[in-house]
Amino acid sequence: MIGQILGVTLLAALAGCTSQPQRGDGLEASLLAEIEKIKAIDNHGHPLKVVGEGEKADEEYDALTFEEMEPAPPPMRIRDDNPEYIEAWKLFYGYPHNDMSGPHVKDLVARKQELMREKGDGYPAWILDQLGIETLLANRVAMGKGLQPPRFRWVSYVDALMLPFPDEASKGENPDYRSFYKAQERLLRRYMEESAVKSLPATLEEYEKQIVTATLERQKQQGVVAVKFEAAYLRALDFARVERAGAATVYARYARGGQL
Repeated sequence: MIGQILGVTLLAALAGCTSQPQRGDGLEASLLAEIEKIKAIDNHGHPLKVVGEGEKADEEYDALTFEEMEPAPPPMRIRDDNPEYIEAWKLFYGYPHNDMSGPHVKDLVARKQELMREKGDGYPAWILDQLGIETLLANRVAMGKGLQPPRFRWVSYVDALMLPFPDEASKGENPDYRSFYKAQERLLRRYMEESAVKSLPATLEEYEKQIVTATLERQKQQGVVAVKFEAAYLRALDFARVERAGAATVYARYARGGQL
């Protein structure tokens, strides 16, 4: 798909391409020059790390990836035939055409690949430069090549820490839940391995200390500036207040096995 091949930060580019002040709008030239020096902070992005030839594609750009969702028509603005892409291609790659014909797009892909090889690990930061973005808050499972601070700041995912037990009932509610909950189980296993914990602790207190706190402290040391919850993709948001003693009892029961 064209959108998958060329989609890195293109949506951000679309916004940047459509809102630039024009010098004929009555702005003082000196004022406009100062405004154009102001860099933006993008508070939500999923930048892709730099991947070399023969390396595995980046799968850590989100805790819930498109590849695992049920097939569905994409939203209008990220469809392959969205003409707004053309303006982004012009900005990034000097695209000389006003159409999306096959031969033209083939040349565009070749130009992008050439530019990525030329920029190397600096390619993601170069993209930010074209958009006038100083800092991007990168919502990712883990960072990677080309995504270093201060240009990229890590926002980690923590829903998995709230889901210590498999939830087969929720998986059965709809196809997306089935893939989403599997993704959370996989992420929790990763956090447990990184915390050197082989199996779920027997008590809630131990779970909090050995996995939850250990994960958050480790991520903070690695540069995390915020954490992200995707609970709205996983369940209704009517969270009930639960006394700690009751939560500890439920945890202790299901830590030994069985279905919620």
